[in-house]
Amino acid sequence: MSLSLANARTLYQGAQIAKTFKPNADTGFEGGLFSGLVSKVERNVTDADGVRWPILFLITYEDGEKEHLTLEDLEACLVDKPGMQRRKDKLLAAVTASMNDENGVGPEPQHRHHKRAAEVLGESTQQHSGSDTGQERRSRREGKRRMDDQFEYEEPRDAKRGTGAGGSGSGSAAAAIRSRLGIRQPIPGGTAAAAAAANLTSESQEDYPVGEAGMRLAGLPGHLKRIEVINFMCHENFTMDFGQHVTFVSGTNGSGKSAVLQALQCCLGVRAGATGRARSFQKARRRHTEAFSCWLHRSHCLLIRTGSNEAIIRVTVYNRPYKGFDSYRHSLYGDTITVERRIGRAGSSSSYALKDASGRIQGRKREDLDAMLQTLGLNAANPVCVMTQDTARNFLAGSSSKADQEKYQLYMEATSLEQIAYNLEVSKDQVRQMNESVQQIREEYEAMSAAHVALQKSIKALEGIQGWRVEVEQLEQVLSWAVVEDQAAGAAQVQAALDSMPARLQELERALTELTQEHASLRQATDDKGQFLAAYNERATALATEQEGAKQTVKLAHRLVRATELRVQRLRGELQEAQAHREALEGAVRAVQDDVVQATQAAVTQYQLQLEQAQAADEACREEVAAADAAQQAASATHRTACERAHALEQQRFGADRTVKAVQQQMQQIKEAGRSKVANFGGRAVASLVAAVQRAKGQFSRPPIGPLGLHLTLDDNRWALAVESALGLQLNSFLVHSYSDSQLLRQMISQHFPHPQALKPSVYVVDFDTPPHIIPPASQPPPSIASVYRVLACADKRLAAPILNSLVDHAHIEKLALGASIEQCKEIAWRTQGVMACFAPDGSKYYKKGSSHTQTPLPHWLRYARLGQSSAQQTTELAAEVQRMQQEVERLGCELQQARAEVAAAAQEETRVRAAAAPMRQRQWQARGVLTQLTQQPPPELFACNQADDDDATQAELWKAAQGCVDLEQQLRELGREAEAAQAALVVAQQGMQEKREAIARLNEENEAFVSSYDQQVQQLAAVAGRLEETRAAEEDQRAKRGQLEALATQQAQMLGQLEEGAAKVCSREDAAEARREVEARLRSRQDLTEEQVAALMTAELLHKKIKLLERKIAEHEREAGGSLPQVQDAFAASTARMGREGRRAREALSMFQVIEDALKLRVRKLSELDHRLEDLVNAKFRAYMWKKGHSGMIKLDRKAQSLQLKVQIGSKGSKEAGGAVKDLKQLSGGERSYTTVAFTLALGGHTEMPFRAMDEFDVFMDAINRRVAMQNLFDFARENGELQFIFLTPQDISAVEDARQACQQQGQQMPAGFVRVVTMRPPRANATQA
Repeated sequence: MSLSLANARTLYQGAQIAKTFKPNADTGFEGGLFSGLVSKVERNVTDADGVRWPILFLITYEDGEKEHLTLEDLEACLVDKPGMQRRKDKLLAAVTASMNDENGVGPEPQHRHHKRAAEVLGESTQQHSGSDTGQERRSRREGKRRMDDQFEYEEPRDAKRGTGAGGSGSGSAAAAIRSRLGIRQPIPGGTAAAAAAANLTSESQEDYPVGEAGMRLAGLPGHLKRIEVINFMCHENFTMDFGQHVTFVSGTNGSGKSAVLQALQCCLGVRAGATGRARSFQKARRRHTEAFSCWLHRSHCLLIRTGSNEAIIRVTVYNRPYKGFDSYRHSLYGDTITVERRIGRAGSSSSYALKDASGRIQGRKREDLDAMLQTLGLNAANPVCVMTQDTARNFLAGSSSKADQEKYQLYMEATSLEQIAYNLEVSKDQVRQMNESVQQIREEYEAMSAAHVALQKSIKALEGIQGWRVEVEQLEQVLSWAVVEDQAAGAAQVQAALDSMPARLQELERALTELTQEHASLRQATDDKGQFLAAYNERATALATEQEGAKQTVKLAHRLVRATELRVQRLRGELQEAQAHREALEGAVRAVQDDVVQATQAAVTQYQLQLEQAQAADEACREEVAAADAAQQAASATHRTACERAHALEQQRFGADRTVKAVQQQMQQIKEAGRSKVANFGGRAVASLVAAVQRAKGQFSRPPIGPLGLHLTLDDNRWALAVESALGLQLNSFLVHSYSDSQLLRQMISQHFPHPQALKPSVYVVDFDTPPHIIPPASQPPPSIASVYRVLACADKRLAAPILNSLVDHAHIEKLALGASIEQCKEIAWRTQGVMACFAPDGSKYYKKGSSHTQTPLPHWLRYARLGQSSAQQTTELAAEVQRMQQEVERLGCELQQARAEVAAAAQEETRVRAAAAPMRQRQWQARGVLTQLTQQPPPELFACNQADDDDATQAELWKAAQGCVDLEQQLRELGREAEAAQAALVVAQQGMQEKREAIARLNEENEAFVSSYDQQVQQLAAVAGRLEETRAAEEDQRAKRGQLEALATQQAQMLGQLEEGAAKVCSREDAAEARREVEARLRSRQDLTEEQVAALMTAELLHKKIKLLERKIAEHEREAGGSLPQVQDAFAASTARMGREGRRAREALSMFQVIEDALKLRVRKLSELDHRLEDLVNAKFRAYMWKKGHSGMIKLDRKAQSLQLKVQIGSKGSKEAGGAVKDLKQLSGGERSYTTVAFTLALGGHTEMPFRAMDEFDVFMDAINRRVAMQNLFDFARENGELQFIFLTPQDISAVEDARQACQQQGQQMPAGFVRVVTMRPPRANATQA
């Protein structure tokens, strides 16, 4: 597409360039790189040579100099070429889209214009008759070939597919010269458009079916089949089917005929504002008030029926290809294509949709519609192909300047002359560009000479690396047989591994037997610890209460000790004060005491001795009492421990008894289930419930399904306990079809489960007619992992869909995986997508919650699986469980008797210790009495000494102080004993509280030990089960591996044979050995290596790396040289030949340029001839059609004024009174004007490509005779152009159709049945009138 002046200014104004100028010795210009800006874009500039350029760009350089550049020179000097190219592409795309929107359709198919040009050019050299028009309209491909043959200056087809410049023949040389000159095809986008058309076009060699009198029986691609309008203008919902050949649509004014034609235009790509009725509305908008113009702001709002927000139009066209008639993407759309357009009110969107023959939408873009319209040749905007009332009115109007110009525009659009003239102008621009390319050939010849010398140097450089190629060849020979040896070694290893397989399988079978036995014993052990201590919570609560009481006792004892300590501290203070006072008095009377000390010494000594003996006796008695108290506390602790153990054993035996009863009850349920399988899923109540449902099944819309476990089976019984753990009570549930059935079933369940604590079955409402759910791969484990959904099956296939759908909806069985071992379960549950939880064969559950990984064992109440096991198997397992639990009860009874004996012995020991402590406390009280008496009644000698000194006041005061000290010391000793007693009581209380704590801790430890041991055994069992599954899997893997190894051994043997065969093609084994010796010798000569080092370097991997290294070096040298030696030599030879041809090429280029210039002049002349020839052809056909009515007529084109004038002479055939020629059609009657319009349209339509023709109110002013003759002409034109489809709309009585048919038959022209289809429309509006 050529750039307009505005677009060129938008793109390049202000763009930066950088241009290199050569130095000029004459002027002293040094040359160099100069920067500049595009300062101006000018139009129609004439250069110094007198050549006029449409657009030139004025460049202002940094030094102030200016020059003009062409578009090609400018693009070569741009600084930002990629960015400018992107902006240019975006602008051209926007311009193209704008042009499409303005025209209402996509670009006119260029090949159709050139086809018509080729046909008319061909007509100019031979005589033509009007009857040959239909036979000449053939496939678009034939027209394109005729066009290529007549446009002599274009590239021949063989040259397009030739080898290029290096090929032989004149066609290849001409193509090369045109490529060098920059010559482009005159057809815009010719190659790309042809490729795109080839991808969109569907061809066929089948002829369309033909019936009576050669009438076509099928619609050709692009013919209309049906139109449907909804809420469009006056139509609320209207559908019309079209005939294969001619369709007459009759209806009163206001019945919506023109609305149907306008809907056809809108749906086939014409903008709503570009249709005829919308143009009338736009004219009315200019004539009416401002308020009315606001209401008509968007023309498509007028196309929507009042009261509706959207109008819908659907047009169905035929799309089946026939020989000579190509369809549009028939493999995608089928035999028909339906175009749907939705038009919304102001602010709403208007959209397209292309549907295939099945009604599926295959395209929504405007580009899809444009491609379909272009391929099928549909152009509803062409006024000759779709003639609306406005177009007809232009003809019916008088001969005014504006009306004649409109007729001229119609003529130019129909004949495509305007487009051909535009293409010639583009060709002129290209010829001007070729002149510049001729000047560049000389410069390129100099560049080729320099490249020729460089190639000669490269050949010399490449000849020096041939030694590397020889080394690469030797290495490849060694490598080919080294790979064979490695493959042979690998095959030997596989065979050795295959030979060791039987021993490994025997070892796995032994391990599998041992693990099976270990698993059975561990399972028995874990079942023995299945019952937890029933009285744990009660005992823990009692101990907590006792601990709280001991805590209160400790608090009271602590308070007493604190009070006693405070009293001791106070007495000690008083004693210290008394002792200080005594010492002061002793100093005063020391002299007196020295005199009397001899007399009282013996008495005092005896007194002190007695006092010390009493104190020692008191201390000994206190120690005995303390030891007795400790023994008593130990006996009490032993008694308490024995009581606790006996209580614990009693609770364990109680729990074991309860477990035995529960297991026996389960056995009883299984026995009942053996007689009634229903009882296995809820007991007798469920069995009675099912019986009641059977009796009342007439009250349900569909019989309920349940319990679900009754209808389910397992594909693999080893997952029975895992499925039981995963589903649980879901197996007891029921399914109903409707909500009313759910209410009825719940009432019946309440009657059969009256107890409020009873475990009632669940009821789910499921549509029994829903097909099985399709589980997406992302919502379930991979196929290699088993799941509950995959192992479950239904005995009754009719119930499979509702049962499995319900379990998927409520239990998510598709996300519950099954793992053979603990490790596998953890791996699946914690790392596999689409898995909610994983269950092991023992029923344990593994799942991930947030970032934590959780594992739960099998519930204690679950002891057997109801699916996958027979009643006998379940009864046998539970009987073994009962026997084991009874043995446990007997063992616990023995231990309980022993514990009770220990309690009695501990009680006797506690009583004995208490009795032994009583005399010890008696002796302690006696010793304390003697000590008290000595301290309160000293010997008489002391009183005698004191009495001797009664007169001495100081001595008396000293005695008083000493007596006070003795009293205080005695009180302090008494208080110390009280403090010791309080402290002992505190210790006893603390010990009691500690004992309670220890009892609680022991109870918790016992619980933890039980749980830990139970968990350990469960984990051990799971581990053994995992190892068992792993061993089984290992055995299966070994067997599978053995098969794989056998297949691998066979494959390797075959591969070894293939490798040997391939290596033999490279060289023989002896040649490889010789090459290996040479390579090893070369390694030894280059480096001082041992034999081991040389052997290590001869591995296949290192040989491959060495080859790659050498090839990389060779490639680097070849890349520097521009290719390999043969390539460079070929290039040198080609360069030599090319150098020899360049002189001839330059002459040929100038000659070719002259040929092209002459061809362009020829095209301009032929365009003029084509213009006048078309005028003559249209004139001849117009006169022929007018002559059938007895009139004569002609058209006159004024190309300068761009106007077309019709001249009509009425009644000139056989009438002497015929009037003169009439230029103003207003002078004719209404019928004569209408007939003239039809005649001109048919004459012009013979040169317009489109599968169908549509005319609105073509006979609006005709009388009966004109209408009959006009219809006869229409029938003749339709028969002559049997591949076209015609649609005529008339408000007149349709009886003229039958008259025209009879007239044609009277003239010997056959009118087969079905050739004409008549559609009568009823008025949708109440005010419709008869035309």
